[in-house]
Amino acid sequence: MGALCCAEDSKDKVQETAQEEFSATGVVGGPVLTITFRTDESPDSAKRVVNFKKGPLGMSFNSSKMPIIVKDVNVDGEAKSLGVEKGMVIEKIAGEDVADATYDQAFELMKSQVEKLPKP
Repeated sequence: MGALCCAEDSKDKVQETAQEEFSATGVVGGPVLTITFRTDESPDSAKRVVNFKKGPLGMSFNSSKMPIIVKDVNVDGEAKSLGVEKGMVIEKIAGEDVADATYDQAFELMKSQVEKLPKP
C-alpha cells in the first residue's frame, strides 16, 4: 500500500512510499494503543493523537464520568513522556470514537487495549 500526494502534474508527483501495515495489536513490530485527545473540554478544541507503546499509561481520570478528562499525569509515566496533560479529553480509543459511549464501555475498551501493551 502507499499514497500519492500533493502534485499537480505527473512529473512532480511524489513517489509512492510503503506504509506500515497495522494489525489488531498495533503497528508491525509491537503493539500500539492510539488515543485521540482534545486539548480541552470544548468540542472545537485542537486534537492530539498519542501512540502509547507500553503500559501502564500513567494517567488518571474520574471514574464513571463522561467525557473522560485526564485528572492527573504521573511524572514518570508514559503519558507524560508523550505530552499528555491534565485537562485533556479522550475522544477516541484505538480508533473508536467514545463520545457517545458510556464510561464503562470506554473504560473496558481502554483496559482491553492496554493489556496488549508491553509492561516495563
